[in-house]
Amino acid sequence: MNWIKSLFKNREQKAIMVWETEDSILDFLKNNIQVDGSLSDAAYTLPDEDKTDDEIKFAPGLLDALVGADSSEKSKSRIKVLVKLITRIAQKGDAQSKSDFYKEVTENESVIGVIDEFLEQLVERSLPIEPHLYHYANSLATKTKNRDAVKFGIAMLGLCQNKEPVEDLRVLGLHDEFTLFSSVALLNLSDDLVNDLWHLAKQVDGWGRIQLVERLVKLELTDEIRDWLVLEGYRNEILYEYLALTCAQNGLLNEKLKRDTISNDLFVSAGEIIVALMDEGPARGMSGYLEAPETLENYVQHAKVQDLSIVDFMNLHRIKDYLEDAPGKVETLKHWKQDELSDLLIDISTVLHSQDWTAEVYRGLQSADSFEYWNAKQAANKLGIEIWETVWSKLKQNPLDFSLWYDVTTNAQGGAVEEVIDFALNHLPLDELGTGPKDSLGFGDDFQKHSALESVITLLADYPGKGEALILVGLDSPTTRNRNIAIRVLDKWKAGNWSVEITEKINRLREIEPNENTKENIERLLTGQKLA
Repeated sequence: MNWIKSLFKNREQKAIMVWETEDSILDFLKNNIQVDGSLSDAAYTLPDEDKTDDEIKFAPGLLDALVGADSSEKSKSRIKVLVKLITRIAQKGDAQSKSDFYKEVTENESVIGVIDEFLEQLVERSLPIEPHLYHYANSLATKTKNRDAVKFGIAMLGLCQNKEPVEDLRVLGLHDEFTLFSSVALLNLSDDLVNDLWHLAKQVDGWGRIQLVERLVKLELTDEIRDWLVLEGYRNEILYEYLALTCAQNGLLNEKLKRDTISNDLFVSAGEIIVALMDEGPARGMSGYLEAPETLENYVQHAKVQDLSIVDFMNLHRIKDYLEDAPGKVETLKHWKQDELSDLLIDISTVLHSQDWTAEVYRGLQSADSFEYWNAKQAANKLGIEIWETVWSKLKQNPLDFSLWYDVTTNAQGGAVEEVIDFALNHLPLDELGTGPKDSLGFGDDFQKHSALESVITLLADYPGKGEALILVGLDSPTTRNRNIAIRVLDKWKAGNWSVEITEKINRLREIEPNENTKENIERLLTGQKLA
């Protein structure tokens, strides 16, 4: 009896976690829905966000898009625990099992590696949905502020055959972090699946759109949706390349370009899709597009009568460069006859030389639209137009714009270098940028400032002894990359061009440098060895 009593005495009472909160992710998203139905920018920092400025912040939904099922023993063991707990919840609905399940979900790695196998085992067991399982799944999806718990809740709701939470699933799907899970749940619950997925796809523009469009095109599409695919659907904040082929094929791009006349909107989007198809990096492009030759021919014919912008000019240049290099490499272009290819290149050259683009380039360089400005810079390079005065003037108006610092330092020559150095000394917040070495990636609110300093330090490599004060700030930068660049500049300068202050600073940094690779390069710098 004493032995039995001691067992009960030594047994610890497990704490029951409270997962239902008044500041759930669902409520947070509802409070950040804009008039057009999309989420505001504020919604993309979820309530459970717990990363510092120095850490890489993955785009919402990226990890779930990249990580597949995990078949490791650790994962199998975790699934076994989760299935055991959810079985007890479905059968008994006891608070301890609910707490343990929530803890297992939220205190371990991302859900994507285990959730498919977990759901399969859930289906195999044919667990009772009422009175406990549905209500628990719904509470995880709609009443918690932990993203992994919400994902598990959404996934289980998709199996519960209860249409009551459909509207909540639509709201959760507005955030790219949950779009994939919501779309899968809607596959089982929606009475109007095509329009539900299309509505969501129009409201998201990151990984959520990529995942939704890939699912949407497997369904029966209306002409309206096909038009949307080639006019807007391929556009996303990640890379157009991910959806270019999908939208070209399922949006019937080639059929649309066969028409005698097309809208300017279709011409612009066709150019963007074609350029994206030419990049085979992140996804299959031209090599998977059997209609590529005809599509290119039709696009160029329409270019002859369209009111072209500088963006169209650059798209035509990219197509020209591609055709001059790709026909022997891309399967769909290998069968072109040489005279057909030559005729198309002649047509493109004719269009490109059909007007004086100088005024358009300068107009684009003054644009506040970053995309138009970037294309104008590329066009200026193609046309041999000098852009120094333009970018220098823009920087003076926006002295903390890191992209302008890059443009200025890339184009500065001769006496302009001294002006740039003086401008940096007078306009960059050097006290904020030289707070002491840390092993930091430089992300966060100060990213632009650190990037601006990086551009200036890089410029100094070819000008020994100039801008020493900026080098000293770079050696004191909390951003590891800036210290590395300063070290490489000093290596190019050679020790004979170092001041006493530079020498003392680099020797001091050797003692306190927090990054091992950088520390090794400092040692190499001081001993005259080649940097790693």
